[in-house]
Amino acid sequence: MDAPRTRCGYEYDVSAVSGPGAASCWRPVWADHERCIWHANATDKTPAAFAEAHPVRGERLDGAILRGVSLPDVRWFADCSLVGADFTDAALPGACFDDADLRRADFRDADLHGATFVDANVEDALFVYADVRDAAFEGARLYRAVLSDARVNEGTEFGRTVVYETDAERDASPGGFERNTESAVWTYREIQRVFEDNANHSRLLEYFLREMDLRRRAAWRARDVLSVLRLEGSRLVMRYGISPWRLVATSVVVIVGSAMVFPLTGGLVETGDGRPITYTVSDPTSAPPTWMVFVFLKSLYFSAITFATLGYGDVQPIGSITRAVAAMESLAGSVLLALLVFVLTSRIR
Repeated sequence: MDAPRTRCGYEYDVSAVSGPGAASCWRPVWADHERCIWHANATDKTPAAFAEAHPVRGERLDGAILRGVSLPDVRWFADCSLVGADFTDAALPGACFDDADLRRADFRDADLHGATFVDANVEDALFVYADVRDAAFEGARLYRAVLSDARVNEGTEFGRTVVYETDAERDASPGGFERNTESAVWTYREIQRVFEDNANHSRLLEYFLREMDLRRRAAWRARDVLSVLRLEGSRLVMRYGISPWRLVATSVVVIVGSAMVFPLTGGLVETGDGRPITYTVSDPTSAPPTWMVFVFLKSLYFSAITFATLGYGDVQPIGSITRAVAAMESLAGSVLLALLVFVLTSRIR
């Protein structure tokens, strides 16, 4: 049924989004326009006119046209449906959009400084060139939301984890975990990108680590052995490629651990002056402490040059087991040193 001339009658096409079906706007027309103030395609809308027709919580304003309007600190939009609303160039600093449905909304070039989107649904929304400094997106659904060239700062909050990660643990439906994990990974990537665009390296790394932790847990759940080994190894050895200090600590563990093993698996022999000297400990419980310290220091020297792949020099391993340990340490040294160079150069970039 067509709306009477005194009513707006606007109907937004919601076929592309899930949820409530289409609804015809029954608000009175505004001034001499054919639509209400929310749906009139006009440029002379004033804050006072909006205040007179402000919505209540839960009201539907799908397809609202608020291009270029100035509505600072308004609380009207909380818990409202604003699917496909147009906020292009709008000045909305401090506005509250908590619990609102903002799917496919357009916030291009909007001033959203200090605005809150807590628990809002902003999937497929556009925030291109928007100012979202000090804005709050905790619990917001950001899957496929575009934050290209948006302005963020340290005060822009996206929450400790994105909502899809929580949903993944709770969704027991077939494919629910995988579907929500995919959305969470995409969202983490988008958040990382916007912090990278704003030269905020610390926040970028914060969400990179959360993404990688989620991938690791997903691999455990999927029983993907190769991915589990790769991600667990990356986490323990170099914190997913961002911590040179973990690589240094791992290298020290390998060097010291190998130095402790060498004397117990056959020992070392030094032939520097033509007279071979054997450094080995057959029974640690009966060996003199001074000899054990001397052997360990010589073994530590051999372990360090082996790790650095500088060759054995005048110290040689004795026995097949000791040579095998030395070979594995040399291989580990090559890999760890290459990873250290990679991590350091990545941090510089």
